Amino acid sequence: MKEYQEQKLSRSMNLFDVICLGINGIVGAGIFLLPGKLAATIGPFSILIFVICGLLCLAIALCFAEMGGIYQQTGGAYLYARDTFGPMIGFMVGWMMWLSAIIGWAAMARGLLLYLRYFSPSLSEGWLGEIIVITLILGLSTLNFFGVKIGARIINFFTIGKLMPIFIFIVFGFSHIETSSLNQIFSFEVNNVGAAIVIALFAYTGFEYMPVPAGEMKKPRKDIPVAFFLVILGTTLIYALVQTVATGTFPGLAQSDKPLADAAMIFLGPAGGILIAIGALLAIAGVNSGIALTGPRNLYALSADGFFPEVFSMIHPKFHTPYMAIGLNTFLTLILFLTGTFEYLIVASVLVSLLQYIPTCIAVIVLRKKRPEIPRGYTIPGGYIIPCLALLTCFWLLFQVKVVVIIAILAGMMLSLPFYFLRKRKPPSIQA
Repeated sequence: MKEYQEQKLSRSMNLFDVICLGINGIVGAGIFLLPGKLAATIGPFSILIFVICGLLCLAIALCFAEMGGIYQQTGGAYLYARDTFGPMIGFMVGWMMWLSAIIGWAAMARGLLLYLRYFSPSLSEGWLGEIIVITLILGLSTLNFFGVKIGARIINFFTIGKLMPIFIFIVFGFSHIETSSLNQIFSFEVNNVGAAIVIALFAYTGFEYMPVPAGEMKKPRKDIPVAFFLVILGTTLIYALVQTVATGTFPGLAQSDKPLADAAMIFLGPAGGILIAIGALLAIAGVNSGIALTGPRNLYALSADGFFPEVFSMIHPKFHTPYMAIGLNTFLTLILFLTGTFEYLIVASVLVSLLQYIPTCIAVIVLRKKRPEIPRGYTIPGGYIIPCLALLTCFWLLFQVKVVVIIAILAGMMLSLPFYFLRKRKPPSIQA
């Protein structure tokens, strides 16, 4: 990556900003929309599905933490793959990251429409709802254009705003739990476990965005590993508690497409339903703001290494942001939002996330052997046990994804190859 470009990025994000970026990236539409789908898939065992999924994601996140403790540049998993496996694999991972950001943003935008329906059906089914979401997408992109610090502050606001209704839901809901509703917590159909974990994983995807803007963090090598650990553990605790309250208070959970709002109405009344609906809108808007910040950085890193036209690595002279990359990301997200469906978008988002998890987990093992002298802010304990467990988790999850989605993503990967071969240029080596 061009050093002069990296120097133009402003290192403004502190540890709190990074933690908020991680929580905001994870806690979004998933926990507000998926508890019902999980209950329909596997019943009360869905509570433990979140715990299982959290532990599996922790193994993957620790691999990101070790790699994030090495790099101080913008790019995240793209850089890890590029410097470990070469420019072609790096490019494919970078392409998947960029595609994941666009698909994830469009999926979150679609999820926003589902909760707008709580206030009025016309908002989720008519043109008015689409105008609201389009305005949000354009507004967040504009604010991120004016600087990474502004983007980080917006994320911090949404993170705190979304967590408050969730905490209220948990605290007030626990006293209304019918323990009989939890009697079947250890009862489940083995054949449904894989599908349930894939659904729950969507509620965790987003942690991989944390190291992407490392070039705009004050202490990336120190802060990224700490943030990964705190974010995954904290999110798992929140998810398990939310699913426990929803399962224990709302008998119709499996049939609801607005599960937390409908559950809150039972023990908090109409005001509780409105509170949760507002929290859901804040959460989903918050994830939109996080992807609005990190997504263009993926394109920026690819462009700066010569895989895309140089215009997308241009940094604004006043605001120090990749403004052309922000513009393209916004345009493509709007197209996908207007043409895609929520169900296929969330599965596609999980799949493209897995395709960047795998190279990162392997990179931990390879770099330990090839470059043990590289300074690391964090090293996973237990040798290669956790990276291998993370890899097994990723490959197992791949077999749970529908073939039609895999074919669509593979087609997307094939579309990227002309960009690589037409503009191939040797990127710089790893910078310790």
